[in-house]
Parts: sequence; C-alpha cells; structure tokens
Amino acid sequence: MRSKPVLSRSSNLVTLPALVLVLVLCVLAAFFGQGRVAAVLMFLFLLALASRCWAALALRRISVSASSQSSGVFPGDKIQVDIEVENGKFLPLVWLELFFPLSPDLCMLPEEHRREPDENEKSALEDEGYSTELVGEKRFSFLLWYETAQCSMPWTARRRGVYSTTGWRVRTGDGFGLTQVEQPVSERNVRRFYIYPKLIKVRPDIFLRNLWNADTGAKGIMEDVTVIRSTRDYQTADSLKHINWRLAARCQPLTVNVYEDILPRSVHFLLDGESFSGPEPHLKELEDALSVLASLLVCLSALQVRCGLSLCRGTAGVSNLFFAETEEMLRALAAYQPLPLRRDDEGKITMQATVFDETPIFEVARSVGRFYYILWDAALLGKKSLPYCLGSAGTTLITAAEGKLQAGEFEVIPLSSLKEGREHA
Repeated sequence: MRSKPVLSRSSNLVTLPALVLVLVLCVLAAFFGQGRVAAVLMFLFLLALASRCWAALALRRISVSASSQSSGVFPGDKIQVDIEVENGKFLPLVWLELFFPLSPDLCMLPEEHRREPDENEKSALEDEGYSTELVGEKRFSFLLWYETAQCSMPWTARRRGVYSTTGWRVRTGDGFGLTQVEQPVSERNVRRFYIYPKLIKVRPDIFLRNLWNADTGAKGIMEDVTVIRSTRDYQTADSLKHINWRLAARCQPLTVNVYEDILPRSVHFLLDGESFSGPEPHLKELEDALSVLASLLVCLSALQVRCGLSLCRGTAGVSNLFFAETEEMLRALAAYQPLPLRRDDEGKITMQATVFDETPIFEVARSVGRFYYILWDAALLGKKSLPYCLGSAGTTLITAAEGKLQAGEFEVIPLSSLKEGREHA
C-alpha cells in the first residue's frame, strides 16, 4: 500500500479557490471579448492544474532502499551505505530529495550531504526524537520514467548505538516549482545499523579458571581422557601421560593418544544497567562496562566458550540470550540504554528498579557453568536480588566502582582487573 504524503506544500496559485477564480475570470474575459486576457488566464489555469496533478502523482511508485555489506560496525569504523531510488512509473521527476534525520546521539554520521536544520525543521525533529544539530540531505536531479538511480554514501560510526532509516523521507514536486510533497520511506525498506561497544584487550583467564576450577589450555578446552580419537607418533614435546603404554609394552614404536576435545560449560553474563543510573548517574562507567563485556564475549567465543547474556529492563528490546551467536549479543549491547530517569512525588530523581526476566534464567541455571553479574557497586544489592536467588556458589559479581569490593559470601571482581595489563586482586 502506498504511504500517504505527510507534508504537502503549494503556491497559492495552485489552490482550489485560485483555480476556480482563474477559470471564472477566463470565462468572463472570453465573454466580454478580451481574447488576449482570456488566453493568459487559460494558460495560468492549465499551468496550475498541471502542476497540481503532477505533484499528486509524483510520489506514486517511488521506492527508496538503503543497503550495506555489514549491518554491524565498531566505533571509528567506516561504512559504505548504498542508496537505490527507483521511479516505477511513466511520469518523470525533475528533482527528488532524500531527507534523512540523524539519531540524537549522532552515533553514525554521513561524511557528506549533511547540514544544520533550519528553525522550522528543529521543532519537528525534536518532537520526533531526532538530532537538532545535523540532518542529512541528498538530492537527485531529473529521474526519468522507469529509471533507477544509485549512489554510495560513506558514513562514520562515532559511538555505540543503533541508527535506523525509519525517519527517512522523500520529497519531490512538479517541474514548475509550484508544489512539493513529502512522504516517509516504506517500512519494508527500513534498515538498521548497529554500532557495537568499542573492543579492548581483556583477560579471559579468570573465566576459564572458574569454569574448570583449574588451569586450562590456550583454547579454553579440555581433553576427555575416556575417549581416544586416534594415535600418532611420539614427539619430544609430548607429555609422558599421553603415551600409549599398551602399545609400548608390545615393543612397538612410541605413540601418543589423541583424545577427544570437550568444551567447557557456558558462562552467562547478567548486566544490571540500572545500577549505573539514578541520582548520580555513571554513564561513562556504563559505556566502559559495555566495552569490557563486548570484548569478553568476542574473546571467549574465540576460545570456544559458550556465552549467554541477560539484560535488565531497558530499551534494548531483548532480555535473555542463551547460548546465542556473538553478533546477536553485540547487537543487544549496541541497543541497550537504561530506562529514563524517574522522579518521586517531591521531584527528586530516584533509581529505577532492576528487573530481569528471571524465570528463563532459573530454567537454564543448571546448564550454565557460572553467572557473572555486572553492576556499579555491590553495596546496591538487596537480599532479594537475582544474585542472591542464584546463590553465591555459582555467581560472581563484577563491580565497576573502585575500592568497593565487599559483598558477603560472593566472589567480587573489579571490572578494571579484566582489562589486559591489570592484575586481579
């Protein structure tokens, strides 16, 4: 179904009262023998009528789509957005303009075709939740009938977030500059671009140690000594424990057993983003925690450790991801934002309650090697909070607040110690 225009602008010459008035004057001029005046008025009437009809038909069968080789990038990366505009009708367009508002945090910016909005645009952008600092605008000139125009625009990912083409609009009008119409891009062509948290170097050894309660190999896997996959010739670097002594007792050449590899049980991260908000928000620290968490997910995935993620109630759109793909979890982190600030009856800012979708978490608890609960300060935990329900035996707290590591029977890890080059106390 074709979207209805959200905006229509026209000169007073093409309004219905003006058309009727010009037509009446034309008839009167012809009736009183004023041929030249009647000809001029008829020309204006036909011009205004053609302009009005042209604008009414201009946006029919106009398709705009944006695509890219990747929908997920990291801050600082460049992304090439390919735009395709198709005019699927016989009526040509003298001009067509693509207007694309930007997200309020400017997480993703076009390197070209951007400008400051005018005063009339700012109020509308603010009401719709877009940036009032910059907008994007790309103009196409003379789009022929049944023609498809393509262009490529470079964009820069600036910070974590999600940019959607939901607010993109197309503008066009007649060739005489008397009318202009505008409508949003079709919902089926909406595209989202995810800017993941920044990746840093992290230390995954603490997670591997907790999984096995012992040191593991470089890949975070263990060998199942009950299942021999094959044998091979002995090499000087091989462990004596792997030598097949039964074959050696038969005076055969030394061989070593190659055992079947088994993966460790999974780790599951629980992010309490609301603990970073409240009367004294720690939004910078939250971004740092998200960066560490994203880096751990990527690192542990490379070490063949299954990971899961749960987010407390916020704006990410998802709550629990069990044994999910790393890219899916990175998208959830890119979209996550704490809930808006809440004020009490006296107007004071209070902290939003931390709410998890707990039932699915309890259902998979037995298959999870260990839970890691990330929050600002361990002192914020109540006795009825999720970590206490899961139990201290299988739950570790990761706190961003430096020097506040007291949490009763829980193991507490400072967030900063997970960064490479920092020692775990």
